[in-house]
Amino acid sequence: MGLLGTSNNAGRAASSRHERGGLFGRNRGGNASAVETTAPAESWADPHSMAFVDRYLKQGDHVLDIGANLGGFAIQAARRIGLEGSVDAFEPSPQMRMRLKEAIATSRALQVVIHPRLVSNRNGLGRFLDGTGRFRRRRIVAPTELVSGGVIGVDQVMLDRWVDARRYALMRLDIAGCEMFALEGAMDCLAVANPPAILIALDAALTEFGSAPVHVAEWLAARGYETILYDADRHKLDYVGEPWLRRRLVLAIAQSARNDVSRRLADYTPAAANA
Repeated sequence: MGLLGTSNNAGRAASSRHERGGLFGRNRGGNASAVETTAPAESWADPHSMAFVDRYLKQGDHVLDIGANLGGFAIQAARRIGLEGSVDAFEPSPQMRMRLKEAIATSRALQVVIHPRLVSNRNGLGRFLDGTGRFRRRRIVAPTELVSGGVIGVDQVMLDRWVDARRYALMRLDIAGCEMFALEGAMDCLAVANPPAILIALDAALTEFGSAPVHVAEWLAARGYETILYDADRHKLDYVGEPWLRRRLVLAIAQSARNDVSRRLADYTPAAANA
């Protein structure tokens, strides 16, 4: 089995600088070098997911960051894609956006464009808890949730309306249990494998909005996306059943783009070890 061979387990689970062209938009070839990047101070994910970003993204790529938080993912992606690429970072929380702007300025990540919007399944005004309430969460108000105050209005946007003809290489989707809403607002994009790879949070927070990891995985499978893992130690895509039981962040890969994703990973060459 080759470097990117996949395991055949029985449980295989089912902006201003954008340009058109190619499966992933503008791409000027492989990474600028084989040298590993230095991850930002904030470890936004597990080591496997962080390694996938470094090994998958190329110079000139365009990236979506839904729920940018402190900017760990956006900054790491920006370092991989170079000045010809871009990261569209969506963060509806005014409090979090202030810290995000500071992190981007400190890192000089000029490729990151911050959008003060909530990605959802409809356009218009939405109700958002900005670190208030009993659990100090930053997300939309759940249907059965009782709140006495601290709710702000935020601008909601559907990715299908916002993306238009832009092409993205990767999307990170981590929005406190509201991931299904964002996916429902991106059905046209997903139908054409845009983006071909998604890092998505699948955890218990989904249940507060009437969903669950298995339901999201089934919804994605019906639209041609397989939920899998990336094994950084073996440098391979790992097709396992119920990957969310192993990690909170899982990969969703469009079946139509599986070969393209594998080729991108195969182009990666680890940095030579110091003598």
